[in-house]
Amino acid sequence: MSSHTVAPSVKTYRFKINRAFKALDDGIHKKWVLVVAARDLPRDLPLDANARVPNVIKNATCSEMRETLLMHPELFQIFNGGMVCTASTVEVRQEGNEQFVEAAFDQEQLQGLVNGGHTYGTLLQVVHDNAIYAEGMSLKAALTKKDKAAENPNLAALIEDDEKLAERIARAREHAHVQIELVAPVAEAKLLEQIARARNLSQSVDQTALQNLAGKYEVMKKVLGGATAPFGPSFVERVVWKTNQDVPEDSVEVPVKTLIHLLALMNTRWYQPRTKAANEVYVRSGVVVREFGESEGDDSAFFDNLTQLLPEFIRLYDHIYMTLPETDAAFPWADGKPASDSSKRRKKTVVTTPLLGRACSSKVSGAFIWPVFSAFRLLLEQNGTGSLRFKTDPIDLFDQKKMELSTTIRNTFDNQGRVVQMVGKTSDAWIRLEGQIEMEMMIRERMKATV
Repeated sequence: MSSHTVAPSVKTYRFKINRAFKALDDGIHKKWVLVVAARDLPRDLPLDANARVPNVIKNATCSEMRETLLMHPELFQIFNGGMVCTASTVEVRQEGNEQFVEAAFDQEQLQGLVNGGHTYGTLLQVVHDNAIYAEGMSLKAALTKKDKAAENPNLAALIEDDEKLAERIARAREHAHVQIELVAPVAEAKLLEQIARARNLSQSVDQTALQNLAGKYEVMKKVLGGATAPFGPSFVERVVWKTNQDVPEDSVEVPVKTLIHLLALMNTRWYQPRTKAANEVYVRSGVVVREFGESEGDDSAFFDNLTQLLPEFIRLYDHIYMTLPETDAAFPWADGKPASDSSKRRKKTVVTTPLLGRACSSKVSGAFIWPVFSAFRLLLEQNGTGSLRFKTDPIDLFDQKKMELSTTIRNTFDNQGRVVQMVGKTSDAWIRLEGQIEMEMMIRERMKATV
């Protein structure tokens, strides 16, 4: 097993295989189906193409894989669906009595393991004593803490006797095989997304993970990475672009779907002020994420223009989140439920804003904050080139109008039977808040005209 670099972004892996079958060769694409001994797998296959970051501790199926590898390794290939990789080139060569495959993966094209990441991570943990996708947890620790091996008659003896566990690991190294499909060439982001979507239907994959593979977030990453503090590369690292992605320790996770929702709430093309309220974003939040990924043409271009203002949107959202509870400290902003006497006596936990991690007095339900945030899309204006900007500082305007805006939210809550979700679902609050922002802008324009 070896690897060597043939170009700055291309890495070629060469490893021994037991069997190879060319399942497809249409003159453009080739698909090889390989059977590989687990012990011969490369330790560092690229996983950028995988919709999820594997986590063999959180994934329940990996517990079953560990048991199969330790108790019946010869059956692993029968029970397991194997791995799927995309590549630039694949060549199978016969050298004496042995066969080898050479597969080149282009990192710029996100080629590599596109499905079967949990299979790969489990084989690394059990056969190669590599815990890279196991939260750093050793096999014995995983068996004890995650798999509850002490309660399993097949595994209990292994956690009590290190020699027996070592024997079982050695047997897995000797007998475990895995199937690998290699498809090449796959250089287009769209084809990669289609393969990832098709091969991951057996386990739910977030739309965002597939959109990330399709390159839908590159503008976001560029804008956020190039913005001044508190943004920049460190903020980009905190955004969860794909399932199971780790963020830096002790930092606030920012789901990319939250950023998509901010863009949608400000989308004056989809939700033209004075014409259509944006409460649809709250009602159809999951669908809105999908529609963002599917946007094309003018819709996609408008999202790109909105994304240029994403740092400003984040600052505004975080400011509203932090400030809104201060307008009425007695109102239950988190969930609409009055605090009980016991909870009042309980020590308060530290609360921070969801995007910039600033200390604040209370969590705020999306049903309360989204209508307020979205009302400020009335301040957006577009020039002839399509670029967008705020007509005036939205944070200053919010600070001036916060008591009035807060009263509208609280009154809507009372009028909707004190059901939090109804504030987000019905258009009442959204329309009133837009009207309040519009009226303030009209007053300001009149004052300018009289000066």
